[in-house]
Amino acid sequence: MTERPEDRPQERRRTGPLGDEVEETRREEASGDEQTRRVPLGDDAERTARVPSREEERETRVIRTPSAAEEQEVPYPRGYFEAAEEREARLRDIYGGVDWLAGFLGFVFAAVCGAFFSLIGGLVLGPLGGLDLAGVSTLGPAVVTGLVILAVLIFLTYLFGGYVAGRLARFDGGRNGALTVLFTAVVFVLLVVIGGFVPGAAGDAVRDFIQDVVMPALGGVAESGAVGLAVLGGAVVVALLGGVLGGRLGSRYHSQIDRTT
Repeated sequence: MTERPEDRPQERRRTGPLGDEVEETRREEASGDEQTRRVPLGDDAERTARVPSREEERETRVIRTPSAAEEQEVPYPRGYFEAAEEREARLRDIYGGVDWLAGFLGFVFAAVCGAFFSLIGGLVLGPLGGLDLAGVSTLGPAVVTGLVILAVLIFLTYLFGGYVAGRLARFDGGRNGALTVLFTAVVFVLLVVIGGFVPGAAGDAVRDFIQDVVMPALGGVAESGAVGLAVLGGAVVVALLGGVLGGRLGSRYHSQIDRTT
């Protein structure tokens, strides 16, 4: 006995929200038994949920951050460098120029360093027989070695003194570093002139220093003639170079801070 079309169960299809036909699972009674069947509605509309099994590799999410090379450089705002230059010029007008206090404190520090380096020079020049320029017309190897050691010690003395002066003065470090040499000459002249009038133990120490150190050195320079004058001029030049370089290094500290801030 054949089934008539009207006896067959009707199949209804449900469309999705966009009008696409989607796969539908429905229950249908046939021959008295309940069964569930899947009605395919086309290849494009077939959607199945895929559950990863244990054997499959788990998905790993990798978050990539831009590297330093890929980061865009943030430009400085317009007028940034002009404002910094104007600020530096304004501060230079206020704090620039010769700072006498900084130069004097640099001289004091140079005097302390000179006392320390004189001890080192005595230990080094002792095996060489000292440095005596009296009656020297030509420079031998021992004299040249002693002069080189003396030049290095003088340079280091005023390098440290000039650094202190430049650090305190903030601007014009080279000028204030050279000021330490000027204070040395002024104090030396004052000690020679008024050293004999200073009472007490301080006066005795000054007089002993002048008689035992200063006068023999000046006498040796005078006796050696042109060689002594050349040595004296070289010592002054080395001291000025050390003071200027030390002062510039000291003022550079403040320049770096100003550029950073």
